[in-house]
Amino acid sequence: MRVPQHLVDRRRERLRSLIRHDGFLPVAEICRRLGVSEATVRRDLAAVEANGDITRTYGGALADYNSSFASHDERSGRARPAKARIAELAVARMPRAGTVFLDAGTTLQAIARVLAGRRDLTRLVVATNSLAAASVLGGAAGVELHVVGGMFLNRQAALMGGRAIRALEDWSFDAAFLGGEGLSAAGVSNSHESVAAFQQAVLARAARSYFCLDASKLGRSTPHPVAGWDGISGLITDATARQLAAQGIVLPAGQLLRA
Repeated sequence: MRVPQHLVDRRRERLRSLIRHDGFLPVAEICRRLGVSEATVRRDLAAVEANGDITRTYGGALADYNSSFASHDERSGRARPAKARIAELAVARMPRAGTVFLDAGTTLQAIARVLAGRRDLTRLVVATNSLAAASVLGGAAGVELHVVGGMFLNRQAALMGGRAIRALEDWSFDAAFLGGEGLSAAGVSNSHESVAAFQQAVLARAARSYFCLDASKLGRSTPHPVAGWDGISGLITDATARQLAAQGIVLPAGQLLRA
């Protein structure tokens, strides 16, 4: 029996909302949530993708966040001097040996460049979900490089999603260096739930955690919180204490590391 079009439209709208909320959903999970067959899901995905709302991937679908988010190359030219200073200070906080995590993002790639030039490392194990950072660190003296697997987001040049989170289960980090999109009185946030969830999984496995954010992120409060200021070891930024205070951010002594 043919399903009335208004019910099909309602189901596809729910599908669109589910993918936007989760960021990525595999076909099997969509079938479970909507209570329909795989063939129906694939037809619905094709229809929703035709409107530009999602990107179909192998085995599932990705929210339009991946296409609307500025690409890695587009972001790399922004605040370059500030990112270079932040990178120098971040690398100064790293041990000569031990295990650290490097997040995705152009500031973290700048950190990778500085780290690759360091000549005093004995055996620093670096795990990252950033292919951009990995391409810089591959073969660097004193660095044992590991890439955390997951679903590839091309505009972020990063691996994310549930598999990436599960890949962290065998790791513990002496220190983690992370990025973010929002820098407000509430803490650090990101515009997508899957990114925030991955970063929270990293934080749970890190003895020390540093967010590396330039002043252009000040005052932005994106939808998905990652951490409050009482949950991190330090903020590495070019923003001044006065600029931070104007946004209601007052950090304890030693927590603000100004580049």
